[in-house]
Amino acid sequence: MRLFIGIPLPGEYAQIIRQIQSAWKKRLASKVSWVRPELAHVTLRFLGEVDEDKVPAIVQAMQEAARGSFAAQGGAGGFFPAVGAPRVVWVGLRQGREECAAYFEKLDKGLAQAGFLAESKPFSPHLTVARVKTAARNDEWSALLVDLKKDWPAFTVSHVVLWQSILKPSGPEYRRVAEVELKE
Repeated sequence: MRLFIGIPLPGEYAQIIRQIQSAWKKRLASKVSWVRPELAHVTLRFLGEVDEDKVPAIVQAMQEAARGSFAAQGGAGGFFPAVGAPRVVWVGLRQGREECAAYFEKLDKGLAQAGFLAESKPFSPHLTVARVKTAARNDEWSALLVDLKKDWPAFTVSHVVLWQSILKPSGPEYRRVAEVELKE
């Protein structure tokens, strides 16, 4: 099973992402793969291919990391990598970054105890808007950054989800494997 842990987003986020994508699809000469807006989420930890018998240990790590719900809100956007041709277009969090980072740190330790390698990259909570397959030099990337600075609505993060990502020719399909409430 190809698994990841993330935070689901409210429907308003899909609407805003859809508006951004529709405005930019014809403006970019780059070859871009746009994320389906209804699949947008904040990834906490990508696990990759995992045997199904590991799911209970993953859910236990998710539960042990839970320390109460918190407020979150989208903020300014950016690119990965930060320098050079963009490969990923993303929106960060204006609110909820510290809480996501604290959850991630506890989650990563719990997953390590369950036999998963610790994450080697620095944690940066974000939602992916697009993946750039081939970047064109003359595209207005700075203008896209300005457009990502929307009035993103605040929302409450009350649970995290373990998703299975099923790769299909038409794009990924996500199936909820488990959901953990962030109880006090």
